[in-house]
Amino acid sequence: MDEFSKPDYEFGGFRLDTTQQILVSPSGEPIPLPSRAFEALRHLVERAGELVERPALMKAVWPRAVVEESNLSQCILTLRRALGEEAGDRRFILTVPGRGFKFVAPVRVVPRIRQRLPQTEVAPPAGLPPADTAPASPGSTAVPPPDARGRPRRWPAIAVAAAALLTLAIGAWLGQRPTAPVTSPAEFEALTDVADSATAPAISPDGHFLAFIRGGGAFISSGQLWLKTLPDGEPVQLTHATSPLYAPSFAPDGTHVVYTSILWPSAWDTWSVPITGGEPVRLLPNASGLTYLGAHEVLYSEFKTGIHLGIVTSGDDRSRHREVYLPAHERGMAHFSYLSPDHVSVLVVEMGRDGDWQRCRLVPFDASSAGRPIGPDGACMSAAWSPDGTWMYFNAFVRGHSHLWRQRFPNGAPQQLTFGPGDEDTVAVAPDGRSLLTSLGQARSALWLHDASGDRALTAEGEVWAPWLSADAHRVYFLTDHNAAGRPELARLDVNSGQRDSLLTGFAVNGFAVSSDEQQVAFGTTQAGSSEIWIAPLDRHVPPRMLARDADEVAFDAAGRVYFRRLGAAENYLHRADPDRAGDVRILETPILEFMTVSPDGNWVIVDRPIEGSQAGSYLTPLHGGEARVLTRGWWPSRWSRDGERLYLEVGESEASQRHGRTAVLPIGRHDPSSDTATLIHSAIMQIPHAEDSLAIGSDPSVYVYVRWEDRRNIYRIPLH
Repeated sequence: MDEFSKPDYEFGGFRLDTTQQILVSPSGEPIPLPSRAFEALRHLVERAGELVERPALMKAVWPRAVVEESNLSQCILTLRRALGEEAGDRRFILTVPGRGFKFVAPVRVVPRIRQRLPQTEVAPPAGLPPADTAPASPGSTAVPPPDARGRPRRWPAIAVAAAALLTLAIGAWLGQRPTAPVTSPAEFEALTDVADSATAPAISPDGHFLAFIRGGGAFISSGQLWLKTLPDGEPVQLTHATSPLYAPSFAPDGTHVVYTSILWPSAWDTWSVPITGGEPVRLLPNASGLTYLGAHEVLYSEFKTGIHLGIVTSGDDRSRHREVYLPAHERGMAHFSYLSPDHVSVLVVEMGRDGDWQRCRLVPFDASSAGRPIGPDGACMSAAWSPDGTWMYFNAFVRGHSHLWRQRFPNGAPQQLTFGPGDEDTVAVAPDGRSLLTSLGQARSALWLHDASGDRALTAEGEVWAPWLSADAHRVYFLTDHNAAGRPELARLDVNSGQRDSLLTGFAVNGFAVSSDEQQVAFGTTQAGSSEIWIAPLDRHVPPRMLARDADEVAFDAAGRVYFRRLGAAENYLHRADPDRAGDVRILETPILEFMTVSPDGNWVIVDRPIEGSQAGSYLTPLHGGEARVLTRGWWPSRWSRDGERLYLEVGESEASQRHGRTAVLPIGRHDPSSDTATLIHSAIMQIPHAEDSLAIGSDPSVYVYVRWEDRRNIYRIPLH
């Protein structure tokens, strides 16, 4: 059977192109699949409605190899993601436990007609030579037969018409062919090969050097800055920082790498390190995400008041300083900016009033307006321009995955460039514009329990975060995206039996709090673009109901009252609601940035606010009169114990470290916890070797659940077509 005899298949709006070996989405976008995943899908589709046993499917996909069943499971997971199946949604592939899989969607077989250019045959008029008449020899003069002399010469006009028909037919044929993908996974070229993680790629102007962060994430990273000579040089470590760093980029002459370093509570500065090695030097204070626009002209983010972060341009000595863009909300933070090649427009990557990444924004470099959202409808985390300014590129988190997109400037439609189970992190464009650089890999997380017997894993698959442990340490609640469908769900796990229940399956949950008696859960979700707080009984005897709109960061006190952050147009405030009564009230008249925790008796809260001499700090604040006192400067998460006697506070992974990783147990007391905050910070009963925001503690601080993260990724070059 030749390639044109193989049929295509259509199901649920998708088309399986067996010749090009791609899946075409209902919108017409090609979805490249790994070869094994494609073979698995074709095998299932060709046997739609039939049970395909696991051994038979493995033999079809790996005919000459012996592989573990986990490889087949990964193939099926890849297909579910490509087909858009969410948790519990089995529109296409049904798992038959213990046996195999069944393709359950209706399938239409589309025979493939042999693709030939259409031929238009036109009979010559009477008196003209037949088509098989030998052509005149080169240099001869063709003379029409005598009986044709003096008649109108219709043949040239007919030939022109035939050519026009042929051109239209060819155009129609070309228009019916599937659009070739812009990228192909088979062409991805690995530029690094590390066992942990390599991310945040930056390439030198001449394309000879690659700078990247190793051992941490791309943003506010715990990793270090490394340099590699392309294509095959050995990576060399450039920094040995004890503070978080991010945003590496090259100086115009390629001799230095600049990057952002954070020293809590107030220093977000740009540093410069030679590519030949040596000590980093601070280039510019209060300047983050810096990129060069010329030999001494730079574009960067600058703090205004509190954590209000805007985009400015100046010389690298801060001369010729000029505002470019400032978010409207005081919690808004414009972290990254990318100037177009013609120096007219700027792509901005920013956080909104809730502290989450927003869509990218396109603003004029002359600051004549606040611009407009641009790119795909998701959380934009990185952007770039093609060298000619024709294309804008984005790294965005959409529907549960972080992939690369592009959009033609200025008003094209966003187009997804990369697909599959792996996630891309950040995007950069090669100097010649013919390829993209990104970090490709996957992050894994699992829940672990620590008690007197040691540490043991509680979960083994799916991504998990935000644990909450019951007082007796028998149940743990947490958020999970089990099938990477982009709809986080709330789950509950019995620590002893391992039984796991899904709660609130009709909601995508982005934060939650469980009442102290475990009777109710308050949770945050997003509906029609608005952040909302809902409350529901855990026994499901009545349906969930909404408490507040434009709100997030929820917590209970011991009386069951609900506290949350109300998101305003320019400022945020702390509110409280009684679930048994309608409405809510503002309980602090001072705007807040973040809501951390409430004491069990409801008398105290810890909130983040702007602070003199710093971007922000945590304030220990009484709710019934009295003075708020600074607990910490910088961003250090905290929460109260259930009995109100202790405070759990993030203090850094080691002494003088700026990186999160240890939680101090502080004897705060119930009566007047603000009496001496300076002494309190140094009175820890014990240190727990895990970050506070990934930790859940029951009644006994020696028994806790924590999240263990593993992020494996490398830098890849992705050719563009």
